[in-house]
Amino acid sequence: MKHSNNNKEKFYFEIYKEERFNLFYFELKDEEGNIYLESWQFTYKTNCKEGIKSVIRNFKNRERFIIEQPFYNAWRVYLKAGNGIIIAYSQYFDTEKEAKNFIEDLKCLSLETPVIDKTK
Repeated sequence: MKHSNNNKEKFYFEIYKEERFNLFYFELKDEEGNIYLESWQFTYKTNCKEGIKSVIRNFKNRERFIIEQPFYNAWRVYLKAGNGIIIAYSQYFDTEKEAKNFIEDLKCLSLETPVIDKTK
């Protein structure tokens, strides 16, 4: 996934329900609908919403990010909560620089970041 260091992008969260197993998850998207972060699955929607708040709380701490190159020259960003558990992961980036730029772009997140509930 291409990504530039452009803090003007607007992000928003969407909450989904995986119908087969009745689990909830969220995605962080940009204005064009590109997915940048995904969560693990949650049993309850309230836990999913808490996961979004955890992303907003933890993205400010650079030590909470892990950048890895799992395979094929693709880079992925993981975000950990204060307890060390990974709460969200990015899509793949083509370069480590794009992954680092993405982390910088998250500075625009706040409690005002829109959350769209797609489960209704």
